[in-house]
Amino acid sequence: MSLSVSMSGMRVANTYMSAASHNIANTNTEDFRPQMVVSSESVSAMGAKVDEVSFAKEKGVNLEQELTSVKENEKIYSANAKVMQVQNDTLGRMLDINA
Repeated sequence: MSLSVSMSGMRVANTYMSAASHNIANTNTEDFRPQMVVSSESVSAMGAKVDEVSFAKEKGVNLEQELTSVKENEKIYSANAKVMQVQNDTLGRMLDINA
């Protein structure tokens, strides 16, 4: 697995968390339309990407949905960071063996 796959997953999760945080912070702002993130997976197995960040047509924030999104994407970010850590540790061990 390439590090770029994990990095792309972290970038996408970060974008989702940023949008949800923005939406939560503006819950009480009159006429606020929440940000929406659209992402996709690459067919060529190079990871995920953010396709678009736009504003919802409807006004108002669904706090339950936003808080769930933050928690979910926190876990996705952490899992991808762990994959990168394991790959880094494995490469370090391989270099130690060959040194």
